Parts: sequence; structure tokens; C-alpha cells
Amino acid sequence: MSLDPASALRSASAPVPTRGRGEPRRLLVAGAVGRLGEAILNEALARGGYDEVVALSDGDASMNLGLRGLALAPVSALPPLVDVCIAQTLDPLAPGARSFHGRDAPFALVEPAGMPRIAAAAAAAGARRLVLVHPLPAWQQMSGLHLGLTGEAELEIARLPFEAVSVLRPVAVAASAGGNWLQRVAGVYLSLQMLMMPRSVPTLTSVQIARVAVDAFRDDEAGIRVLGAAQIEARHGARGSVPA
Repeated sequence: MSLDPASALRSASAPVPTRGRGEPRRLLVAGAVGRLGEAILNEALARGGYDEVVALSDGDASMNLGLRGLALAPVSALPPLVDVCIAQTLDPLAPGARSFHGRDAPFALVEPAGMPRIAAAAAAAGARRLVLVHPLPAWQQMSGLHLGLTGEAELEIARLPFEAVSVLRPVAVAASAGGNWLQRVAGVYLSLQMLMMPRSVPTLTSVQIARVAVDAFRDDEAGIRVLGAAQIEARHGARGSVPA
């Protein structure tokens, strides 16, 4: 999903829809693919407290998917929203980017360049809180730099009229074996990073990340906050739940 700057600016400056009386509370989940995306979708449906969860579609389709509380919509035709969660796919071409059973085929992959357009469209649809799940490799988690905004896409999102923005930075796990030679070399390199990673940079399961992401919408804290892997682990531990 490529970024169209003109569309993003139009969406950001468009009048914010007002929720009518009895309007359903909706969460948009963009990037509901692979283990992480499915975990976020499942957590939002089971414990998010929303009337409807909308998965961002890969095409122009808007439909009910036959599962109570779950719908499908394109970025160009979003319904009124209260919250949005964007889960970035680190490498959409890598093996394992999508679920092997194909259940996530209708859902959109999210690449960094497309994040501002999605966020701007969600803000124009009324969303006031955004959670961005943006994995970073292990070596980038070993300094304090990852606890600030990084890259033009995140800076663009920060300028949008959200009341609260939470950026979650779990460790980017190496792709499964397979792919072309370059992907395999990258996979080996990332695997070595994981072996050398200090205990201060924890690895997290998709379910743990999803729980912290959905919990972030319940917080009253406004403004921008960035949580690295260690902070995500601490928040999950504070929930008092058993790690999955």
C-alpha cells in the first residue's frame, strides 16, 4: 500500500465525522496478517469492548465477514471510528508474512510508507486514539534511540490530530526459512542477532504484544508515548496474566 501524500493531506484536513447517538464503537485494525495481526484482531474481538472491529481490506471491498462484530473496509471508505491500530509488516515479501492457511488473504499488508495514509484516513473517520505496532531489529533495541519517534512516517503520524498515540516496538523476529538467497542470508543474520541479544531486550509472543496493544486504548494518558520491547514486557507483566 503506497503513500499518496495528496490523499493523506486531504484526509487529515477533512471535517471529523461526529458519532450519532447509538453509533457503534469501532476499532480499525490495519495489518491483520500473520501471527501478530491475527493476535491483535482476536484480542480486539474478544476483550477490546468494541461493538465492531473493522479489518483494513486489501482491495476496495466493504463487507461483513460472517463473524459477529467483524467487518472489512478499504482505506478509502472507512466507517466512523473511535480507535485505530496499525500493525506494520516488517517484510511483506518474506515467507510467513501472511498466515499459511490463507485466512488473512482479504486483509491488507502494511508497509512503512503506507502508514501515514492509513492513519490520516482513520483520523478523518473520527479515530482519536492510535496504537502503532512497529517492530525493530534487536540491535536497534539496545540503545535509547528506539524510545523516540523514528522515520518520516512516524513523524507524519505524530502531526495528525490524535489525542493519544502509542508506538509499540517489539523485536522484529527473523523470517522463517525459505525465499531467495538474500532473504535467507537476512534470516540467518537476524537469527544471530537474536542469539546475541541481551536479556534487557526481551522477545515477546504475538499474544503478549496484542494484549498490550489493545490495553493501550483503555489508558487515559494523552499525547505520544513509545514503548520498546522491555517496556511492553513490563506492561504485560503488570496485567497479572499468564504469558501465552
